Amino acid sequence: MIARHGPAVLYSAKTCAAALLALWISLMVGLPMPFWAMSTAYIVSNPLSGATRSKAIYRVMGTAIGAGAAVAMVPLLVDWPVLLCLAMAVWIGGCLAVSLLDRSPRSYVLMLAGYTTAIIAFPSVDVPETVFDTAVARVTEITLGITCATLSHSLLWPRSVASALSPRLHRWLADAEGWLGAETAERGETAADPAQTARDRRQLAVDAVECALLATHVPYDTSHWREANQTVRGLLDRMLLLLPLLSGLADRRGAMAPGDHAAPATIAQTTAAQRWIAVGCPSDALPDLDTGWAHTPPQDWNGLLAASFRVRLIQTIGTLAECRMLLTHLDHPEIALPAHLRLASGDMRLHHDFGFAALSGLSAAIATLLCCSLWIGSGWADGGVAAALTAVFCCMFAAMDNPVPAILRFGGAILAGIPLAAVYLFGVLPMIDGFVPLALVLAPPMLLLGCFLTHPRYGLPALATIVGFCSALAIQENYNADFGHFINSNIGQVVAVILSASVTAGLRSMGADVAIARLVRSLHGDLARLAQAAAAPDPVATLGRAIDQLALLTQRLGAAGPGAGAAATGLREVRLAMNIVAIQQLRERAERRPRVALSRLLQGVARYFTALTPGEPMRPDPRLLVHIDRALRLLLAAPAEPAPTAHPFGHPLAPDRPHGLAALVAFRRNLFPNAPAFTPLPAPEITP
Repeated sequence: MIARHGPAVLYSAKTCAAALLALWISLMVGLPMPFWAMSTAYIVSNPLSGATRSKAIYRVMGTAIGAGAAVAMVPLLVDWPVLLCLAMAVWIGGCLAVSLLDRSPRSYVLMLAGYTTAIIAFPSVDVPETVFDTAVARVTEITLGITCATLSHSLLWPRSVASALSPRLHRWLADAEGWLGAETAERGETAADPAQTARDRRQLAVDAVECALLATHVPYDTSHWREANQTVRGLLDRMLLLLPLLSGLADRRGAMAPGDHAAPATIAQTTAAQRWIAVGCPSDALPDLDTGWAHTPPQDWNGLLAASFRVRLIQTIGTLAECRMLLTHLDHPEIALPAHLRLASGDMRLHHDFGFAALSGLSAAIATLLCCSLWIGSGWADGGVAAALTAVFCCMFAAMDNPVPAILRFGGAILAGIPLAAVYLFGVLPMIDGFVPLALVLAPPMLLLGCFLTHPRYGLPALATIVGFCSALAIQENYNADFGHFINSNIGQVVAVILSASVTAGLRSMGADVAIARLVRSLHGDLARLAQAAAAPDPVATLGRAIDQLALLTQRLGAAGPGAGAAATGLREVRLAMNIVAIQQLRERAERRPRVALSRLLQGVARYFTALTPGEPMRPDPRLLVHIDRALRLLLAAPAEPAPTAHPFGHPLAPDRPHGLAALVAFRRNLFPNAPAFTPLPAPEITP
């Protein structure tokens, strides 16, 4: 029981301590709204110390920017209420839209800047001369809550990001090695359900992206991983590469004729790989593998498939070995890394949807304007609270495909805290004198609700209930409970929930089917742009974005309707992205005739994916097959080159003939899986 619930109880105790510390300091220094500091401590807390610290920095920045915007707008436009409301709505919507284009912790900056302006500006319109003092007080209170939460979770039994990320990375690599083992085993050794296998392999993409997002907190961690951020990035980059490599390996294995599996070269390769997996995939004892292209490349289609399988096997084993070296170094920093693994790595580029972001910003702006119209038209004294909360609710859940259920659940949980606050405000607090008794009576409900904060299902409602409880109490230095004001201000929360949910439902909520179609369209558009690129794109950025899109698709497949299967894509598009990059790199150094053939192939690919409709089966133009075969024949006729390196990552993918042939074979398999076998006819002359 203790082992099961101990972490949740400890987290609740640390967060409660942070909130009460923020409340005590606020009361001691005489801040006007101490409950802001108290609520903020809960909002910014995270079970991982590094995540709390990273969010804290960005939240402070966003709060300061939002306060500055409020101070600039209110005195300037307070005499023109319509203009002020319009300016506020545009600011809130614009900040939200831009923040949705970045799914890292940096997005907190602009999101907070948007609705912090509303929190400060709307209650200040009746007394514009105090807006600067109000802004300073809000920034101070929120910063105080952030600081207390950061100190509590960093000093009291901190839980590092490494403690959560390391087991995930080990499990991911174990799953990848299991996939490699399945693809090198004899046929018939495994009888896994194909549908379940496909789901498991797509889940690897989801897990890889989740690891990448969790790794954004590593620079703020409390462990030694903080100094090894580049090592973490290098490991994640290689994990991204493994997905298309393993997927391509599986495709080649499935396409090979039964006799090719029994060929001596293939048996030698797979047996060596199996032995390597059996002894734990040691990075210092790689199997001796050969593609068979060192002297005479194969000329028939079955031979090309077998050789492509061996190329992918070499690349997969080399990349897995590098992953193991990097992870071992993270767990044991005293073990040195080879020089080529110490190279700096770039950030993973995540998918973003400009149309979705713009529509979300528009929804927030319209909801805020509607609430302002109700406030001004009715002369509602506490209407500014409703307008500010409308902006908050629209922003908090905007990243979801359909935020309406989340808004309603969160709003309902906030309202659930109001009756408890009423009992305390009018029945308990009148008997309290001094901070220690106050802390003792507040601690029980905060500790109890806090135990649910780490629960995946009940965490968000528990947080909303605590925030609603703290906000409704509105503890200040002097006790001043007004039942009429209590009811009036909390009605504003009901109005905010209804307005934000209604406008969001009418303007931008989408089902899983629509979200999948948009992602597929974006992925196909990226493939077209990659093919059109004048220079070879960055492999890390290309794979990162494609795999992120695959992860987003996989996450939505469970919620999609019956027709989602036609729109859903898979690892094939990720392989296509990697192979387009390889073909682009090959084209840059190819001779004239192969270069022209590759250019024509890429132009055809760009036209095809530009015109492809989500949900439409892939039926490429047969002329693309002609271009692929022509390029294959030209490369087969070129002089022999050395076999590909066993460690292709950390360097540009080698633009040599073996890699070029492997990429073209993969391209042919991905676009034309049922086409007749390739025949090595003489390559015709090509005029530029």
